[in-house]
Amino acid sequence: MKLLVIRTPNQLRLSTALAILAALVFSLGPVARAGAQTLYKSSSQPHASSVRVNGTSTAHDWEMEGVFIGGTLDFGAGVKLDQAQADPAGLQDNKAPAKAHVIIPVRSIHAKVDHLPEVMDGLMQKAMKADKFATIEFTLTSLTFKGPHTAGKPFNFETAGELSIAGVTNKVSFPVTIDCLEEGKIKVSGSAPLKMTAYGIEPPAPNFGLGLMKCGDDVKINFDWTLKERK
Repeated sequence: MKLLVIRTPNQLRLSTALAILAALVFSLGPVARAGAQTLYKSSSQPHASSVRVNGTSTAHDWEMEGVFIGGTLDFGAGVKLDQAQADPAGLQDNKAPAKAHVIIPVRSIHAKVDHLPEVMDGLMQKAMKADKFATIEFTLTSLTFKGPHTAGKPFNFETAGELSIAGVTNKVSFPVTIDCLEEGKIKVSGSAPLKMTAYGIEPPAPNFGLGLMKCGDDVKINFDWTLKERK
């Protein structure tokens, strides 16, 4: 005996709508994938990235350098960087929908001096409380395109986000460029000035040189961050 199923007009309309929707999903599948998010991860190649910290002292200027930057950069659906074009695709009021998290281990940064570099390393690691706060971290909150763009050149953006150093987090903003490289790679370059005391760091005053050396409060972090698209 067959069971007779009686459908109301509303049920018939719903089933028809679902069938049409399913057909559209299948037919537009490739388009939906084309507009998917684009995730970039830090390149694993040695020395692909670099970070430099420049500062001053009462004796001389100083520099520290590292070759590791970890993290990810995730562009929202529709965002495409094509340096042959005037503007990046997928912008919303000149802002690129994007998320990023950057990680730099404090102990991966070393002094560029000829004499006793380990002393400078130890002083900075102690000042930055590296035993308790092992990383410098940046979380992106906005990425604003700064035109006009010249074809074939890197794109200019203004970033805003939160920078965490030595257990203190501050809101920061600074300009960056994004250069499109070969094989699905990009390079994000920028420079961020800051004051040590804004992060609870007392500028080191080494106990040598008759006590005449004291580091200045102002430093600048310069970086080149290479990432590769994750398929």
